[in-house]
Amino acid sequence: MSGTIVGGELINPDQIVNKLTKAFETWANIDVNDYFRNEFLEDKWPYEGETKRKNGQIVGSPRDIFDLGDLYRSGRESFSITQGGIDITASWNWNAKNSSGRGYAWYVHEGLSTNLAPRQWTDPFQEKNLFNSSQVSKDLKMRIRTALNG
Repeated sequence: MSGTIVGGELINPDQIVNKLTKAFETWANIDVNDYFRNEFLEDKWPYEGETKRKNGQIVGSPRDIFDLGDLYRSGRESFSITQGGIDITASWNWNAKNSSGRGYAWYVHEGLSTNLAPRQWTDPFQEKNLFNSSQVSKDLKMRIRTALNG
C-alpha cells in the first residue's frame, strides 16, 4: 500500500533558504574551521623517527602537522563562502610554498616526497562514508535543526 500527496506548498521559502544558508555559513566558519585547526594541532599523525623542525622543535611520532603554521594559515586565510542562487560553497585553498617556492599541501596530504606518511586532513569532506560518521556531519545537522526550529 502506498500514498502520495500532491500539491504541497512551501510557505516563506525565502525564509527557509535564508535559515539554511545561515546554518551552513555558521557551520563552515566555526565547526569546520575548528575541525581543520584540530587536524593541524593534534599530535595524531604517525611519522618514522624524529625530526628537527625549522622552528627548532624536535618531534617524534605521533606528531602534529602545524610546524611553522604556514600550511595551516594558507587554508585558514583563504577560507571563503560563495553563494549563487540556491548553491552555497565553502572553500579553503592550502597554497603555502616551501623554501624552493613550490606548493606542498598535496605532498603532506598524500605522504609524498619527504612526507612519508599521509596526513589526510580533508578526507571527511571527500568521502561520503567518512563524512556521515564524522562529528562535523553531526555539527551540520545540529546547525540545520537549530536554524529551522529557532
